[in-house]
Amino acid sequence: MSLISKILYSWHYLRKNYYQVLHDSCLDNKIKAKLRNKLEYHRKKIDELI
Repeated sequence: MSLISKILYSWHYLRKNYYQVLHDSCLDNKIKAKLRNKLEYHRKKIDELI
């Protein structure tokens, strides 16, 4: 894995965890749906980098 790939993996991993925490603590369903989409985006990016 190249250095850039490691940096991208770390970035998407960090953002995935960030959005997971926000999603878990959110009460508004509209915002929760947006957070879920962002969470899925970063999960897909992590899967692509592995």
